[in-house]
Amino acid sequence: MNQPTTPKPKFYDMLHSNNAARIRLWLRLTHNTEKVQTIMLTHSGIESPHYKSINPLQKVPALVTENGLHLFESSVILQYLQDYFSSSGEEDDDDDDKRNLILDTPSDRAYINLIIRCHDLYIASPNSTQPNFSHTQGCMYLDPNPTKYTPKRRTMTTSVRAAKLKELYQQLCWLEANCRVEKGGSYLAGEKMTCADITWFPTACFMEILLPKVFGWTPIFFPPNDDTTKEIKVNTTAAFPKLTAWFQYCCTNQHFALTRNEIRSVLIDDHAANGRFQGVIEDVQSHSEYKW
Repeated sequence: MNQPTTPKPKFYDMLHSNNAARIRLWLRLTHNTEKVQTIMLTHSGIESPHYKSINPLQKVPALVTENGLHLFESSVILQYLQDYFSSSGEEDDDDDDKRNLILDTPSDRAYINLIIRCHDLYIASPNSTQPNFSHTQGCMYLDPNPTKYTPKRRTMTTSVRAAKLKELYQQLCWLEANCRVEKGGSYLAGEKMTCADITWFPTACFMEILLPKVFGWTPIFFPPNDDTTKEIKVNTTAAFPKLTAWFQYCCTNQHFALTRNEIRSVLIDDHAANGRFQGVIEDVQSHSEYKW
């Protein structure tokens, strides 16, 4: 008699969501992509009653476990997946890519947790579910008025946008000062990849495109050549030289590069076709009294 198969966890993703991309990137790096069922959402899908029953916050990512538990918040989902697959008996210690991306000592693990926590609290989360509370990263793309991309509850005033941009800059300065990126490029903690890298990298992909496009910043992450197998040439005159070296180093990994291309394709193509960020650009350009 055939034994019933255990349902796969269901991962609710969105191609250009940085918080969902963290999970997608981890699944790729650990070769677990085929072991979950991925449901790729659109803006309309997030607003659907069905998805609201899974994640009442109507954000991505979300995950339904093999026994039907509904999870949201990317850090919670990532911890679950690490536990789930490490207890499945399928890890291969000889496969360099199959790892939990965790450092060895309590001090180093606390350091990584601090980097992740700063990202999640001060960049990627509004820390409130009430209308018009938005995450810091939203200053780059949330419209000042309702659009098909920005419902009324998520619109952002000019003064709030300026304050959040300042916060974003300060968090980048902190990360630049405190990361352990080695000369010539490495991961945030040094030679070993960790969950800090897969947390910050998708958000950095947003910054790479939107900080120059929306606010007129000098590019802060200088991408490598299209052929990422070529030697990396770090521009040491960048505003954030260590983070630039880190970003380019990550892009030499095929899974990071693919994730970057997915995010870029949506942001660039959507703006070209639909003027996705035009409302934000006009808001910034019409308020020179703020420091952008």
